[in-house]
Amino acid sequence: FVIILTGYESFQKEIFSFDRISPFFEFTAGADSLSLFFMIPLMILTASCSIYGSRYFKKVISPLHWFSYAMLVSGMVLVLVSWNAVLFLVSWEIMSLSSFILVVSDYEKEEVRRAGLIYFITAHIGIAFLFTAFFLLSESSGSFDFEVINNTVFTVSRSNLIFICALIGFGFKAGFIPFHIWLPLAHPAAPSHVSALMSGIMIKMGIYGILRVLLFLNQFQPWWGILLVFCGSATGILAVLFAIGQHDIKRLLAYSSVENIGIILLGLGIGITGRAYNYNTVSALGFAGALLHIVNHAFFKGLLFLGAGAVIRQTGTGEIDRLGGLIKKLPWTGTLFLSGSAAIAGLPFFNGFISELMIYISSATGAVKSGGSVMPMISAITVISLAVIGGLASICFTKIFGTVFQGHPRKTDISNITEVPFLMKSGMLFPAFFIVFIGMAAFLVIPFLENPVSLFAGDTAGVCLIKLENIFIRLSIILFSILFLIIVLLGIKSRIYKKRAVKVNETWGCGYSFPADTMQYTASSYADPLIDKSRYVLSGKKEKKFDSEYFPGQDWSFKSEVNDWFLSRIFTGSGKIIDRIFRLLRWFQCGKAGVYVIYIAFTVIILIVWKFVL
Repeated sequence: FVIILTGYESFQKEIFSFDRISPFFEFTAGADSLSLFFMIPLMILTASCSIYGSRYFKKVISPLHWFSYAMLVSGMVLVLVSWNAVLFLVSWEIMSLSSFILVVSDYEKEEVRRAGLIYFITAHIGIAFLFTAFFLLSESSGSFDFEVINNTVFTVSRSNLIFICALIGFGFKAGFIPFHIWLPLAHPAAPSHVSALMSGIMIKMGIYGILRVLLFLNQFQPWWGILLVFCGSATGILAVLFAIGQHDIKRLLAYSSVENIGIILLGLGIGITGRAYNYNTVSALGFAGALLHIVNHAFFKGLLFLGAGAVIRQTGTGEIDRLGGLIKKLPWTGTLFLSGSAAIAGLPFFNGFISELMIYISSATGAVKSGGSVMPMISAITVISLAVIGGLASICFTKIFGTVFQGHPRKTDISNITEVPFLMKSGMLFPAFFIVFIGMAAFLVIPFLENPVSLFAGDTAGVCLIKLENIFIRLSIILFSILFLIIVLLGIKSRIYKKRAVKVNETWGCGYSFPADTMQYTASSYADPLIDKSRYVLSGKKEKKFDSEYFPGQDWSFKSEVNDWFLSRIFTGSGKIIDRIFRLLRWFQCGKAGVYVIYIAFTVIILIVWKFVL
């Protein structure tokens, strides 16, 4: 990791060939600035999750878990350094299978087995499209080697087909809508440090794959960027609405990961569109915002999943409506979780604000300086989508932090709860540091973006990023000034009120002198107005239990549930149709060896006729 950081800015490309590993293929490994850029958050978050995971389990864990964990990290590293289509697909399968084993760690539970099955199926549907995309690339270039593919000129129709196959194949791993169905099931099933690694880095391998294929193609088509902007807009808005309606803390964070993939797609879409129409500044800022948000999301979502794991470990539940008041028992966890919540909501002083600001600036530049009607329209959609996503994300994370950490305990006894062990807190401090560091000193991060952005936006990207660096220097001065002023005011306040007695009173409860814990807002009641207004987009149900219209009782209850209709209707319905079709073919498998020999002979005859006659 130190070597990567010290040599990153001067590094261009390094390639190694291993021609004796296989008699059929020449495996080639290599790295360029894009590979190393993804390697930086991978190394940091892996270290953080490993430290955290060493104390996460209260019982002895199988060695298979840590072997699979090491294979997952190794698979992701191999994906980043693969310079050959065969090695890339092998590495991709190593990453997918090892993460599958980690997802089904607690396989005794039915919901865990179901999550693992859906993840396994979707991962291999995705890799089928990747086989198609790489077959088209290698068939046109005559080689599996990335260096040869990169120097091949593709027709427009072939480029379009490759882009669509790659988008679908890598989309299943990245998890943008409608290919996201495995995320809300797999993340709650996996251990929390695995969820942090999968959400923070593994799903970004899908984004890396899309970017790598874009480098192979000769010229960006405008409709690619337009498609990504619409996909990003739909993904971000729908996913955050789904997240607001969730009551399991890790399931909510999983949908939030889908939402942030939508933000990344918005940045990529505006960057591709700008490049296609030769608006270099728009393209450079769009790609820069998307790439930085990849890193930012790795840190704040990794922190949030680790914080959620701490809550589940100490309380025994991840159901938000059962929790409350944990900030008093878990002050470190609560504070770190709050910083991650502020970052994911895009608030100043934190890293999420910086990358989203880049995409805003890119969109504003595209709307003002570009001619025609397409670029301003795409820019407007991007700005509106980002604003809506940011507002809804704020609602989502005020809900989760307010319900879990503030107020009083609802149904879970927290009297004997203590803070998590030191190593778990240390694991959470790593991403928390980078959340604040990037948010307060973004100008120091801009140089790391120059090389990878130049691959997509051209050599002029460096000039654009230098201008952006000057803007962020001024922004950092403003933020540090505001922070200094806040510290001074808090110091003055503490001196003024130092000798005054502090009184503690109950919050006024609408006329009730002794409000019960059940009278607090729950995650369901807090989100109900928004879910009710979004009922035409979200499908769900409500459960109410009221004894009286006016006087609340102890057994009152209200619960809402939001269903992901992409899974419950589209994919499940399609699966049932496919199952019925294949049931009709069961007669083909009679179980008799002689009949199977006839099948083989008949197939050989057909192939001979096709080869020599037709």
